[in-house]
Amino acid sequence: MRKIFLRFYFTVVVSFLISSLAIGAIYKQLLERTNEHYLSDIFQTTISIVESELGDLPQSLWHDEIKRLRAKLPVPVQIETLDTYILNADNKRSLADGDIILLEDRGLYLHRIPDTELMVTLGPVPFLERIDNISWPDIIALALMCLALGIPTWLWLRPFWRDLLALVRQSRKFGAGEFSARVALGAGSPLGPLGATFNRMAHDVEELSSSRQAMIDAISHDVRTPLARLRYRLEALKAGAAAEAQIAGIERDLENIDQLVEEWLTLRRLEHQRFKMELQPLEIVPWLSNQLTELATGGNAIPLYNQTQVKAPWVEADSYYLSRALGNLVSNARRYGRGQVEVSLEWREGWLRIAVDDNGPGIPQAARSRLQQPFERLEGSRNQATGGYGLGLTIARMVMSGHGGDIRIEDAPLGGARVVLTWPVALRDVSKLV
Repeated sequence: MRKIFLRFYFTVVVSFLISSLAIGAIYKQLLERTNEHYLSDIFQTTISIVESELGDLPQSLWHDEIKRLRAKLPVPVQIETLDTYILNADNKRSLADGDIILLEDRGLYLHRIPDTELMVTLGPVPFLERIDNISWPDIIALALMCLALGIPTWLWLRPFWRDLLALVRQSRKFGAGEFSARVALGAGSPLGPLGATFNRMAHDVEELSSSRQAMIDAISHDVRTPLARLRYRLEALKAGAAAEAQIAGIERDLENIDQLVEEWLTLRRLEHQRFKMELQPLEIVPWLSNQLTELATGGNAIPLYNQTQVKAPWVEADSYYLSRALGNLVSNARRYGRGQVEVSLEWREGWLRIAVDDNGPGIPQAARSRLQQPFERLEGSRNQATGGYGLGLTIARMVMSGHGGDIRIEDAPLGGARVVLTWPVALRDVSKLV
């Protein structure tokens, strides 16, 4: 606090002194210009009065007359010889020509009495000395004003310092791993926006840390099961069990691990800040038909309903990641449904919708938002009868986010769950362009 106060205080004081000196210099120039003619007129009048009074008197009485006039004149006056002061050539010439000259170092005005070797000397003038010189009272006044500036400086900095200390304390807790640390600042605090930003950052980091820990726990859980089965099958092989069945089981377990790693790597790529979708023109209906043919199992075709009212619709999309999202939704629908899966395509008011329906038990309203987070699953889906890693909906959501869209979970007309991929896109009918 001391360093901050001193830096700010000295900055204010130096700025004040510089501005005071600059204003004083400007004021002095203006005052000198204003008073120059005024003083010249006063001195000219005074000299005229003095010379008129002395004109009818002999020079021997001039000093006595000057003494009498001093009490009546506004400035000191006396008679002196021309060589009383050391003058430069310009002043001597001006004095000989009858001009009034000013000795600034002495504050004196000089004027030669015509046809004599004497001159009238007016001054010194205290007013001129006060203008040209800075006196001790002026210095003391400036010093007191500089000291007085410390009071508002301290009052202004004190709430900043108090709030900064609060931020420092909470930042240290946050840096030590206490991600629940928050800053509580007053409503009128000047550092209120900074405190709010800190709290938002702490909240995001806390959620990220919790999410990462949940991911690690989920991956550990999902990898541990196939690894345990692999150890069991190896022991069975050593004990003389049928090799064919055990090898087939080992291949399934390795495939599960490989699929989990692939899903995890896809999620990591989609989470990268610099990741961008490669949007290209795509004839969506044939593409969907091919995808659903590849995803069909056991000869059970997945019907596709084109509800766009367009014969050959073309859209812009990243076909690779869109296929990953569609594959995850179809796999989930087949895994948790009761054997019936349907896909529909719709375009409405600039938004394309790909809906995947199943006839399963559906998804409760309260769980729909949670299931879009990584490794989140319904409790009934954790057993090996259904499988799944809890990444399908998360990847689909991030793919839609890369397209500028979103994913929604609704109730399906078949009685189960409907998951909708939707994103804004222009729909073109290629058949009309041919």
